[in-house]
Amino acid sequence: MPDHATLTDELKRLRKGRGVHSTNIADRVGPALRRLCGIGPDDPSATVRDRLGMRLRDLAARLPDDLRLALLAALGLHEDTTHPRLGERLEWLARRLARDSRTARRRADQACELLAELVDTLPDEPDEPGDGWYVRRFSALVRLDGQAPEVTETRTVVATQDGVGELGTEFSLPRHPADRRPTHDLGVAMLYGGRLVRRERRSESHFEFTVELPAELGIGQDHEYAMRLRVPAGQPVRPHYLFVPYRRCDLFELRLRFDPARTPRTLWRVTDSPLRVVDDGQPSGELLSPDAAGEIHQVYPEPRQGFAYGVQWNG
Repeated sequence: MPDHATLTDELKRLRKGRGVHSTNIADRVGPALRRLCGIGPDDPSATVRDRLGMRLRDLAARLPDDLRLALLAALGLHEDTTHPRLGERLEWLARRLARDSRTARRRADQACELLAELVDTLPDEPDEPGDGWYVRRFSALVRLDGQAPEVTETRTVVATQDGVGELGTEFSLPRHPADRRPTHDLGVAMLYGGRLVRRERRSESHFEFTVELPAELGIGQDHEYAMRLRVPAGQPVRPHYLFVPYRRCDLFELRLRFDPARTPRTLWRVTDSPLRVVDDGQPSGELLSPDAAGEIHQVYPEPRQGFAYGVQWNG
């Protein structure tokens, strides 16, 4: 986790001016905040702002009410105060707290300090013994607007030991209950970042892949690779895309694209969900609506191992 003092300083610097709504937000976010929020070095401003907002709102919810309000107001994350200057947002905070402006500023300072202390207490999810790497960012683009479903999965991994030359990944494709076809398959291709050297099938629905890297990674080095997974034409799929991490993953980002003329009747966000809840096929999270292009975009900071994250639908 980021250093407490460094994170406090970065939060205090971030709140100046328009806070998270600053036009140069990508330049104003320091390394501690980038690590905390899963922000990559080349992420555009809109992505930086989105990840900051989601992660900091989630952490702020664990603060006392007055400090939660102070943090959100100071950073420009509270919907009722999007004033362009920090001083104006602190004046709004003072009125909400029925305190003077100096007290409001102290509360904002305390909120930054307490949030940094809170981050210090968050557990690090251990890597699997001997694996030597973890996933810093996993993004999936699910295309459901063509002749057959297609998924592009992109991972940025970080080595925790020297000599990491191969990576393992897996994909589950359970048979749809209405599928009576004699075969059930999945096509896979590397797009970049390595060579697919092994493909194993542990069961009808579970596929495992081994990716050989172009060069071995040393401790602390990162590497990005991407794979394309295609379902054969005519093979039905279950109405969800879910990620269940079994190793440390700092950020999961999901984008689905439906045909705008044929979007599902009901879609919902799946977060921290046991798989049995998913199997029920009933809305269990925030309801979602595709945009005019038929797309849905969701971000999941620090998904917990063994729980499901993604989007499910019916109709």
